[in-house]
Amino acid sequence: MYLSNVISGIDCGRYEALVTRSTNIHVNYPNTLTNIHRSNNRVSMPSYDRSAVTAGILHVGVGNFHRSHQATYMDDLFHLDFANNKQWGIVGGGIMSFDADKRSLLKSQDWLQTLVEQDGETEKARVIGSMIDFVPVDPDGARLLDAMTNPNIKIVSLTVTEGGYFLNNGKFDAQHPLIQHDIAHPDQPPKTVFGMMIKALRLRRHSGHSPFTVLSCDNIPHNGAVCKSVLLGLASAIDSGFAQWMEENVACPNSMVDRITPATTNEQRQHVREKLGCGDAAPIFCEPFRQWVLEDNFPQGRPNLELLENVSFVSDVSPYEHMKIRILNGGHASLCYPSALLGIRYVHEAMEHPTIAAFLDALERNEIIPTVGPVPGTCLQDYWHLIAKRFSNPSINDTITRV
Repeated sequence: MYLSNVISGIDCGRYEALVTRSTNIHVNYPNTLTNIHRSNNRVSMPSYDRSAVTAGILHVGVGNFHRSHQATYMDDLFHLDFANNKQWGIVGGGIMSFDADKRSLLKSQDWLQTLVEQDGETEKARVIGSMIDFVPVDPDGARLLDAMTNPNIKIVSLTVTEGGYFLNNGKFDAQHPLIQHDIAHPDQPPKTVFGMMIKALRLRRHSGHSPFTVLSCDNIPHNGAVCKSVLLGLASAIDSGFAQWMEENVACPNSMVDRITPATTNEQRQHVREKLGCGDAAPIFCEPFRQWVLEDNFPQGRPNLELLENVSFVSDVSPYEHMKIRILNGGHASLCYPSALLGIRYVHEAMEHPTIAAFLDALERNEIIPTVGPVPGTCLQDYWHLIAKRFSNPSINDTITRV
């Protein structure tokens, strides 16, 4: 079984013993994540029984955004309705060397991770416990394949960035060397996560198990449709008959994701250690705001995420994507070009510049918002006001170069 024994977030002595025995990573932690529960009431710990959580989601690409977004939503859901959702624990996965490094680091913390939300005036810190394991990263991907074929896994989700979808001018690039390997050597270990999913889906079909739903959580337009086009493009080149079966049976719902989550800095690690007394080598810093709009297409079931704030299940994600791309992403781009010319380093500093701030506000209200169609339940002027406030958050230190 690839799942480890997991512990309750409030089982302090047992957790400390586990951390003491860990030999996968050697970091001098002044305080374990459980110790901060005892000594610092500014940091909340999981109050649900983590030992009762079982795996239902396999997530490939355990970066900061996944941890601040999907993993945090699931942690909230476990607090709110544990009895009906405890079968949706997250197992991490990956095929890159840095995935192995991330696994070693998180294993030393029993997969617990510190999340710090900051808005310039307040700070809220918590430890999230929705991840219960991380598949060992081996050269042939055998254990990741085994995890994907586990019938208890109903959703395989991804945050692999736009570059991980093997696109060329927005279309599937069948000539990419890694894709060519998976096409030419279907019986060998796949080099891509898409090849791995196709192989796993074939094995599940052969065993009589239902296919998992593939959920892209990357910040790209029509991410589900893009994901399915890559899967079908690769599968068609390997076995056209199986590709037809996938087209009819494998769901890839579109989703719109949103939360500004920069890379963690050494200064932030020091802040967590010294101000919060938390020995976490991989904390996540982000803004308080988050949003998730999902196409409700999960044939094998899904968590009851609609119970949470700022999560919506809809029949068509497009209006929400269009709004975000135009108002948020378009605003980011419009802000950053003049800021770079003026030598401004951070987005919030650009919002403090009187000329840039006035320019962006006029551009949004007069040029961008009029091009956005109606969005259910949303006032576009209020949405822009929220975006401007988020851009102005001085705690995130989102750089002009990153945007």
